[in-house]
Amino acid sequence: MIKIDLTEPLIEKARTYSKGKIYKRSMRGQEGTNIGTIGELVLIDYLEKRGLKVIDNRNRSNATKYDLLVQGDKVEVKTKDRTVPPKPFYECSIPLYNHSHQKPKWFFFLSLLRRGASYEEAYILGGISYSEMEKKGVVMNEGDVDFRNGWVCKESCININIEELIPPEDMLDILS
Repeated sequence: MIKIDLTEPLIEKARTYSKGKIYKRSMRGQEGTNIGTIGELVLIDYLEKRGLKVIDNRNRSNATKYDLLVQGDKVEVKTKDRTVPPKPFYECSIPLYNHSHQKPKWFFFLSLLRRGASYEEAYILGGISYSEMEKKGVVMNEGDVDFRNGWVCKESCININIEELIPPEDMLDILS
C-alpha cells in the first residue's frame, strides 16, 4: 500500500472534471464522481511518474467499460472514501451492476482519507485481474450482513480484502 498526500491542485482538477457529472445508480451523486476522479488522477500520476504509458479513457464513448489504458491493458479504477487509514483486512468493492459490463484486464483499488469534508491522503492499495476477482471475490447482495464485521450491504457488490490484492509495486512490474 502506498500513501500519497493529496494536493489542492489535484483536488480542484477533480472537482472541475466532476462538476455536473452524476452516474446512474450512484449512491453519492456528484461527490461519488469526485471521489472516483481523485482516485483516477492519483493513479494516472503515479503510473506516469514511473514511466508507464497511460491513456485516459474517461471521456470516450466506451468510458463506462474501463477508465484507463495502461501499456495497452484496460484498467478500471475503484476508489473508496474512508475516515480512517485502510487496514489490510478492509474490503475493496465492485458494484455488481458494473461487473457485468466492466470487463477490464485489471482493477486498481484506492482509498481516500477524509477528515471532515477534506480529502487529505490517497492510498494506492493494489490491483487484481478480472479473472482473479471472479475467483476470489465474495459476492454480497443488497441487505446481506457481512458476518466478519457487521457491515450491511447497501448495493450488491463483489468484495475482496486489501491483503489479497497484488501490491502496487508488483503491479508496476506486471503492467510494464
